[in-house]
Amino acid sequence: MTTTNNEEMLDWKRLWQLVSGINYETPEDTVQTELLSVAKELECGLLQFKDMSASTIDIEKLLQQKKQEKLLMFTQRLQELLNVESKQCWEILCYYLQNEYRGSASLLTVLLSTETNMSKLLDNIWGYYTLQRMIILKIVKNLFIYFKVPSHPYHHEYEKVVEHISIEKLQKSYLKQLEFLINEKPPGKLASREFFNFNEKLIKWSERNAREINEVLHILLLISEQLPFTLEQIKILFECFKQHAFGRQQQYFVSNNGLHQELIQRITYSELILFLKCVDFNDVEKCKDIACEVIDVLADDIERMYHRPENGPMLLAWMLLNFRFKNAAENLESSRKFRLFGKRAIDLECFKYLRSMLTNEMLRNDSLVSQIARRTVHNLLNYMCDLFDNDGTCASYPFIYELLAELLSWPTLAKQFCSSETGTRSLYNTLLEIFPYNFMHISMLATALVKGGQGAYVKSQLEELPIFTDTYEHYGTVLRAVSVDDYVLTRNINPFPHIDYTIYEGTTVVVMSREEGYCVHFRKNVNYFNVLQHEMNCLLSSTTQISKDFIKGDRISRVNEGLKYLCAELQRTKSIAAISAEMVHPTEMCIDLLNKYKYLQNPPVVLLANCLNVCTALLRLVDQEIYLRVINLDILPVITNTTLDDFKKYSIGVHFDSKLVGSYLVEIEKKTECYDFFLAYLNFLRTYTKLQRHNYFQVEIPGLIFLLLEIFPNLHTWHFQIPIQRNKIYAEIMGLICDILDSVAVINKTDPNCVNKQMLRNICIYSLLNLENGLVLLRFVALGNAYLQYVMEMESNWMVQQSSDMVLLVRLAMRILMQLLRLKSTVFPDDNKLSPLETLIYTQPKQRDSLRIISVVTSYMSNIFDRWLPILSCRLLRRIALQFNMSLLACLDMEPDQIRLIFLQKLPDDLESDSIKVAVIELVEACVEKQPGVTEAFFKVNYALEKRLFEKETDKQIADSILTFIEVYLNSVEKDPQIVAQTLPSKIMNLFHTLWKQNMQILVESLIEKSNFWEQLCRPLFSELKQNVRAYGQLFNILAIEVYRTTSKEKTAVKNLLLKLFDGENFKKLLNFIFDLPKIPSVISTENDLISEDVPDWLARLQAFKGLLLVILKKQPQIVELPQKQYKLLAEKCLHVLVDRSAYIDDLRPFIILSELYLFLLLNCKHSYTETPKEDEVMLKQLNKLLIRVASCYEGLHVRAREACLAITIRSANLLTNELIADSSIALNFLHSVVSIICTELQSLENCVKAEVQTKLSAPTCQNSSTSSVILSLNLLKTVAIIFHNNGPRNWDMPFISSKVFQRLLSCTSYILQMHSKQQLSVELLDVLLVFAKGNCSGEFLHCDVGDYLWIKLLPPKELLTSDFTTVTNSSDKWTAQKWWPIYARGIELVTILFKNHNLHFLKDVLQFVGIHEEYLIDSLILGKQSLEPLAVNLIKSAVTLIMELVPYEKQWRLEHAKSLFNLMRSLQILMGHCISMFHQPKNLKCLLTGDHLGILRENDNAELADDITTTLNDLTEIIILCVKCLKHFSPTMIDLICEPEFVLSKWEPIFEINFGAPKLNENDVSLSFGTALSIVGVYVKALNLQNYTFHEVPLNVIPNHADTTNAAETQTISRQNNTRRLISKSLSTTSVSSSNCPSNEMLSNLDGELCLMALEHILTLAASQCMLTLKNVHMPPREKQLVRRETNTEIFAFYEFVRKKVIVDQREHKSIWYRRKHGQVLMQTIDDEQEKEKSNMDIDAAAKPALSSTRISTDANRRHSSDLRVNVVRRLHLQQQQLQRTPALGGNLNISHPISPILGVNSESKNNTPESSTPCVSRSPLRRQGEPMTHEDNVKRFSVTYDVNDQEHEEDEIVYFSPEEPKYSPLSYVQLVEEDYMHFLSNIFTVICQVD
Repeated sequence: MTTTNNEEMLDWKRLWQLVSGINYETPEDTVQTELLSVAKELECGLLQFKDMSASTIDIEKLLQQKKQEKLLMFTQRLQELLNVESKQCWEILCYYLQNEYRGSASLLTVLLSTETNMSKLLDNIWGYYTLQRMIILKIVKNLFIYFKVPSHPYHHEYEKVVEHISIEKLQKSYLKQLEFLINEKPPGKLASREFFNFNEKLIKWSERNAREINEVLHILLLISEQLPFTLEQIKILFECFKQHAFGRQQQYFVSNNGLHQELIQRITYSELILFLKCVDFNDVEKCKDIACEVIDVLADDIERMYHRPENGPMLLAWMLLNFRFKNAAENLESSRKFRLFGKRAIDLECFKYLRSMLTNEMLRNDSLVSQIARRTVHNLLNYMCDLFDNDGTCASYPFIYELLAELLSWPTLAKQFCSSETGTRSLYNTLLEIFPYNFMHISMLATALVKGGQGAYVKSQLEELPIFTDTYEHYGTVLRAVSVDDYVLTRNINPFPHIDYTIYEGTTVVVMSREEGYCVHFRKNVNYFNVLQHEMNCLLSSTTQISKDFIKGDRISRVNEGLKYLCAELQRTKSIAAISAEMVHPTEMCIDLLNKYKYLQNPPVVLLANCLNVCTALLRLVDQEIYLRVINLDILPVITNTTLDDFKKYSIGVHFDSKLVGSYLVEIEKKTECYDFFLAYLNFLRTYTKLQRHNYFQVEIPGLIFLLLEIFPNLHTWHFQIPIQRNKIYAEIMGLICDILDSVAVINKTDPNCVNKQMLRNICIYSLLNLENGLVLLRFVALGNAYLQYVMEMESNWMVQQSSDMVLLVRLAMRILMQLLRLKSTVFPDDNKLSPLETLIYTQPKQRDSLRIISVVTSYMSNIFDRWLPILSCRLLRRIALQFNMSLLACLDMEPDQIRLIFLQKLPDDLESDSIKVAVIELVEACVEKQPGVTEAFFKVNYALEKRLFEKETDKQIADSILTFIEVYLNSVEKDPQIVAQTLPSKIMNLFHTLWKQNMQILVESLIEKSNFWEQLCRPLFSELKQNVRAYGQLFNILAIEVYRTTSKEKTAVKNLLLKLFDGENFKKLLNFIFDLPKIPSVISTENDLISEDVPDWLARLQAFKGLLLVILKKQPQIVELPQKQYKLLAEKCLHVLVDRSAYIDDLRPFIILSELYLFLLLNCKHSYTETPKEDEVMLKQLNKLLIRVASCYEGLHVRAREACLAITIRSANLLTNELIADSSIALNFLHSVVSIICTELQSLENCVKAEVQTKLSAPTCQNSSTSSVILSLNLLKTVAIIFHNNGPRNWDMPFISSKVFQRLLSCTSYILQMHSKQQLSVELLDVLLVFAKGNCSGEFLHCDVGDYLWIKLLPPKELLTSDFTTVTNSSDKWTAQKWWPIYARGIELVTILFKNHNLHFLKDVLQFVGIHEEYLIDSLILGKQSLEPLAVNLIKSAVTLIMELVPYEKQWRLEHAKSLFNLMRSLQILMGHCISMFHQPKNLKCLLTGDHLGILRENDNAELADDITTTLNDLTEIIILCVKCLKHFSPTMIDLICEPEFVLSKWEPIFEINFGAPKLNENDVSLSFGTALSIVGVYVKALNLQNYTFHEVPLNVIPNHADTTNAAETQTISRQNNTRRLISKSLSTTSVSSSNCPSNEMLSNLDGELCLMALEHILTLAASQCMLTLKNVHMPPREKQLVRRETNTEIFAFYEFVRKKVIVDQREHKSIWYRRKHGQVLMQTIDDEQEKEKSNMDIDAAAKPALSSTRISTDANRRHSSDLRVNVVRRLHLQQQQLQRTPALGGNLNISHPISPILGVNSESKNNTPESSTPCVSRSPLRRQGEPMTHEDNVKRFSVTYDVNDQEHEEDEIVYFSPEEPKYSPLSYVQLVEEDYMHFLSNIFTVICQVD
């Protein structure tokens, strides 16, 4: 650390990031300015750091000035360790604590407390200081490397800085620094061992010194490239080298330490190459003088250096220098002397040493230092070859070809070599002359030239080599001498058996003597690949026992080198056509070699590896053929059983065999510490994986299991001959894992390889999440930034990363870790369960955690060597934040200001890349979602409570939160709204979006409170709208959330913004933009669906706009109201686009959104949004078109699309009913579409139910079926039926009939009735059937065998049959009685409606139904004793209504099933008695109503139940009316009792028991007595009195030809207007008499008055009938008759009073109860016989029956039909003869105790709880299904029971049903009747009954 002239601190790490060009895209001017500002420091280099002796102020005084005396002791120790002057020491400490220290303030206190802890902090600062020094040298090194490289972005700026400083000054300065570093001593205190752990610190100091020496040497080497050293400088350099023995003398290095050996070796190499560069004088003429001076000065020293390996290159260079500049070759003595130096160099293996130097990691790159070194060595070889290789002797020097091959593998030297004919080219020419004698070396050079980019050149050379060479012994007999050395071939020869290569007769031959003997050189072109094929043939044909000697033999070595070249050439080849015919055979023979040698005990592994590499190179060209051949070799790892479904078993190696790859690895390669075959396999695996051929179980999965099971977790224990191979293998494995995870991260479900891909992915993830592999992965992640800095200090080039670079491994590990955390849910579905890997990551700081992953990952934010590491750090932290269920803040263990400093300081920095800023904002967004603690730090929530290390008011970065950057964004977007399309602003919008989604707007409250916030934020919506911008949709979502949470009294800014948004032009432009939807196929949804991230912008925008509109429309007009014009425009546009998208089914997502939006628009308006009939017509046509398209592809639609379209159709049909009916063509198309949809839904439902029954699975087994869509389709069907029943076209039902919709409905209903999971659908289906049964399609059911479909299925489910049918239980997944009630009630109602509509045609089916369901109908009737909940009451009313409709057919019922008639009528009596008793038991009523069987609510007067109790009382009144109607059929009519001359008493049985006590509270009582029946009279009378019920003399009939007859409709209208019910309070004075236990006055006053009046009429009629029947009974004792008269008179006293006050006109003047006002009377004319016959069919009971029709039960009870007339009580004329001839319906004696009537006459001894079922307990034959032929048995009644009447059996072969007979009468006059006449009549009747005997 240093300071500039103005005492400002310099941050060299920051400067490196700015000016290097690898971290920031810094502007050129900034780079130049920054570098020029530190030009002096760069020139001084390390000398700018002064030692302690140079301090101008004592450290103690300095700290006193800074007021930091508490740090005095530590600062003194730091100064003694660093050995720097006081100010620099203080600045270093301050800057470290502010920018590098990652602990808390409390931790710092702990570190300063003890010597041990202090030592840790000192070591950290030492590392920081060391890095600063190294960065200075790296910056200077960078200047010289790139200032003349045009491709570098800052080469101009570098050049100006170098010119500004001057190379001469830099040369001198760094030469001094080299001297200083070589002579530098450790700090005094450290050297005197006064520090804790001093030995370790001395070693670190020595390591730093060595690294700095090496860097300075490189700088000097770069300077020498630009400015050669002078003689004096060379002498100084040489003296420096000698001073520490070329780097070997390092005082504190450990001899067996690998790192120390490497540092020594690097210094030696650097000094050697610098020396060689200094004596590398290219221009002989210009450099002759200085060269001679150098020779003279250094001769004595160099000539004595011949003992160390590094002396070899020096001696060689010295020899060449003397030969070139001293002309030593001219002097024999000099020549011998200097040739001796060359021999010594050869003896020292100088070429091997030079090759080792060039392949060292320091120079194994393409940096300028390496280029200079290689060029210098190449020049050395060129000089040697030019001087000494005239006869080719240089080719015999050991390792010279290996060195040349290394040099030629670099493009610059390879290109120079190919274009030159001198220098090292002579070595190549020598090889050509003796080819193929030295086959291995020429292969080696060819391979190197291919790597150097000269593949085409070398291939053309090798395919036409000019000379073929062989030994003389083979050809001595076929040669004829021409001259001394020249010969001619005398016959054709074939030197390569089985190869098409012939040397023809007459070929000239040269015979030359060589060291190996005489060689024959044929002047015949030869192809290199023919020779390679020959060598491979010889190897294949060899039967020699394979041994170590054979493996290392020449032939295998030649084949190995040939295969290396072949592999390199194939890798360069772009197409199969570029492979020549001669290359084909060697490539194919690789398979043969693999096949031959694979199973040998001691196989040639290197040969096999090269063969596999050739196969790998061919994969790109002919992958399928090579794949099959390699797989068939059976050498690669395999899965022996591919049928397992459990990826966990595969992960642990079940059915896995590593084959020969694993065998070679364990038995050979680990022992030799060389892994050629494994690397070849790894290369094959990676190459094949990249081809994406999807042979997962053959290659990828076995390979992955092998790597993750055997290699990755154990690789750190292997030993390597070449240590760098370890990192290379790690890099290849992690690269493969990254490729696999990237390729399977998104799995297309329609992909045929989907299952195998999932298996590959799951194996990979599961294996890596386990401890063995996960720990290895985390070790790389946990290396930490400090370690990377230490490693990078050893690297010679920071600009070029190697494939095995440690930084690369860390990056790969972090990438893999992110993918694992993201995809973890695929193998661990339980999010709360942590995998072993996560357990290691999510460790709190206080726990024992050596990895500290989270804090280590955070440290990478300050990495300066790789621009991607900080980005990956942010992204990994984001992933951890999202999936971490604990506090991330606790794991960071940092103060909030440090967190902001680490992350947020990058946001306002213009020099930082957008990528890192985006990563930081994404991290903040993730923390907002899941990490409140870190969120508070980012947003400075608790700023006042934060602890800080240093309080600096001028440092605003620490104080700034994310809000500062957000505010800058708002200001920018206000000026230029288009920036939201850029990446960084879009991420800020994501942050806004997340804040609102998480309801954390309070974090930006300070911004929201600004008046222009919403205008700034939403500015993009009012500018030019562009596609592919997600911000628009996010703004819509934000506005929707804000509107939702806003009340009408706040947020005026939001309201004004919305008003502006809904402005005409803005809204129109916005609609056009949003509804501009591209028609592109969608990507099929995947398993890991990160759907929100993958949704295209246009779709997300449409969805957000829909959400905003829904919220606004729901809350209007509270916030803002959408104008009608815009509403209409929106609806029309939406419908238009919706219809257009309905034709495009490749992407249904926009169709779903549009349909839901349009549905909401329709539902939101009460009427159609159209204004004219023409618009209605257009809308109807579009909807019809939409429905047609939907119906055509209905099965392929998404469930949401189905539901929305069905709802749209329902709503549209209701809105456009008139238009739909008016156009018959559209109506029929509409009906056809509806029928098509309903048939599809019913078929799908039926198939789903069948599958569910077969597989015994739950409902979700069918993916294409949806309960909601079925329900909607059924509701659509109901809507259509209701619309078209009355006004539809004549043939509107034809589509239903032709498609057999009714049969389908019945079939589906039959299938699902008994299924608990489909109970809702059962209700809906029955409702549809009810709708059709009530309409004009009812007749179709007569042809559908309704009974066959439903009668059995309507029986309760088996679950209920095993328990009490009426038992109330709570269960969500089982049938309960409450769940069955609505289904059964609708089933009974369907039977009732069909019977009511079709009477005799359906009577047989109804009686069959009653016979089957007798037991359950009885249970339904007596259900009231256990529950009076609404569902139960509905079931009771349905059952009573069915019986009421069936009672008129008593005769047929009795013949068919007499006992069921008896039991049901007996149950009816029980029901009526129970209903009456409920009026007197309000507490019990409350319990039954609420289901409180324990009576918990019985004592609580719950006012909330008042309305429900009133409703229940009205329902009970209806049930009483229905019961009385049924019972009246079994009681004589009033006409018969009053007017019949000879009343036959024996025909009737009494219904009421003679008992006038209060209704019994015993629930087991089943009797119905006079007292029970008459007790309700007082209740109803009281209710009518409380309601002040009045009569208005409303005419009920019209007298013919009567001039004064009032129009009935007008009269009824007036009556409805005047007869409004008025609630009476408690204080209302009445004279009614009621029981003390009757309901309260409030409840009675709220009862339905019309129902009460109707019930009163019916009950009094039945009571009067029973009274008169009792009084007419001659066998009845007089005492009981008197009791009946007296008690009846008492019970109905209230009724008398009611009639007297409400009915009798002018009661005070007319005391006679018989007085009645005459309203009109017209005499009748004579009636002929036919008229009389017709009249006789009328109801003679009309006068006795209640006048009100059943419609009075409905809410419109005031409306009465003219046909329901009440007639006068006394008829003047009766058809007595018909009455006399009437056959008694009930025979038998009059004994009450022996009842033969189905209505149970109960005496005091007969009181059973429930009647016994008469349904025969015999097996029933199956019902005939639709379409089956009817058999003889089907004609027979299935359910018939004989009933004994008077001990006689009646059997009939066939029963014929007749309509019930009615008496005939002929009135003599028409009488005008009014409403209250019947009440008057009943009052008079009871007066007579009670007073007259």
